[in-house]
Amino acid sequence: MSEAVMYTGADPTEDEDGETWGEWEGDAEVTDVTINDGLTEIKDWAFQGCTGLPNLSFLKDSTITTVGQYAFAESGIIILLGMEDVRKIGDAAFYACKDLRTIEGLGCEEMGSYCFGQCTLLQSMKGWPASMTVIPYGTFYHCTGMTTVDCDLAHVTSIGANAFFGCTSLLPPSLSKYDADPAAVLAHLKRKAFLETPAGVAELENAARAAELENAAQAAELEIAARAAEDSLLAELDAEDAAKKGGKKKKKKASGKKGAQQAEPADWRTDFERYVQSDTMRGVDQRKRQRNLEEEAARETTEDTEAQIVALGLDLAPLPAPDELAETAEDIEAAIAALGPPPSFSPAPPAAPGAPAETAEDIEAQIAALGLPPDSDPDPPHAPEPAAALDASIETLLATVDPPAPAPQSLKEMVRSLLLEVCGEDMPAGIGMAAAVALVEEELLGGVREGGIKERVRVLEKKFYG
Repeated sequence: MSEAVMYTGADPTEDEDGETWGEWEGDAEVTDVTINDGLTEIKDWAFQGCTGLPNLSFLKDSTITTVGQYAFAESGIIILLGMEDVRKIGDAAFYACKDLRTIEGLGCEEMGSYCFGQCTLLQSMKGWPASMTVIPYGTFYHCTGMTTVDCDLAHVTSIGANAFFGCTSLLPPSLSKYDADPAAVLAHLKRKAFLETPAGVAELENAARAAELENAAQAAELEIAARAAEDSLLAELDAEDAAKKGGKKKKKKASGKKGAQQAEPADWRTDFERYVQSDTMRGVDQRKRQRNLEEEAARETTEDTEAQIVALGLDLAPLPAPDELAETAEDIEAAIAALGPPPSFSPAPPAAPGAPAETAEDIEAQIAALGLPPDSDPDPPHAPEPAAALDASIETLLATVDPPAPAPQSLKEMVRSLLLEVCGEDMPAGIGMAAAVALVEEELLGGVREGGIKERVRVLEKKFYG
């Protein structure tokens, strides 16, 4: 169901697991937004994951000047307009907007890292703010669909590390790789910039760009209308279904014990259930046939083996029954006696009861036979020192004790812990959450994954801690 909501500017809240949630975060039914008068900021995570939100037209002519971190990350935005009056954009504000195709008219003066990272359908960078001389760290990180730079970059003096990492359709491999030289990347982009296009071609491209923006806006409107029509159709089907169930109950009540209950008219749900049932039965039949084929193949294999044994001239006599295998202790002793002792085996007879024990002279004779002097007394094994034995026991005990489970951490603490484990004392200061997660992924997984920031952090934590 489509839904137009009111944004009140409420601060993010934390659940019992310590995870932070924005005001409308994760609500896929939000399609339009009304902003309270006087608000100047879209708070962190406010509309993250709102996949039904196609554009930001509600920001136009509003008083909003700041967009917080992850405010529209993973949302359904198709075209980005209405941002001329926004002066500050936080880290990863539009991160992983998989449907975003066009950016036009940015007026910001400050931008965080990874602002448009992982927007894989974004094709062109247009209208880079004239007041910004730096393209921040990871701004277009892994925007694999970007092919052109249609804006004036003459005023840009530097770009942050990995600002265009993974933009393989825009840059050659040597410049789209991780940690490519930022100065070389900027020089290459300036050569491709829209400003250097001949004037006649520029006019044609301006006209094409205007048409593209108009088409994108129309596409967004059509998508909203299609979603509304779909919701309306589903509502009608639900109403019809409810009416049929209500009619069935009334007829049954009116007929009483004497009247025969009328058959319920078949609808698409009943037909679908029959289809699923028949398909399930077909699957059962297929499994039965497969099992029969496997049993038949096993029988054929057994018969082939028996034929080969017969061909070798071996006896195929059946094994004796279990009862025939049982032997008494007397039978086993008789069989051993029939075998006789080995040739070199001559055991001494056991001493008779009451026989005298060996004398000291006998023991000395045995020691002499072994080649030892009569007064030889080999040292007994040296017993470990009491302290060493105690230490060994403690180490053995500690090895069997599981380490205590770590205390639950919030999402920010998890990211900081992972970054500290990976970078140690070289952990960069002031890095945003998205940049930190991407850096850890590069170290642990060898590349940046797509998806939501929370899911990616859980994968990293499982990879690192097991």
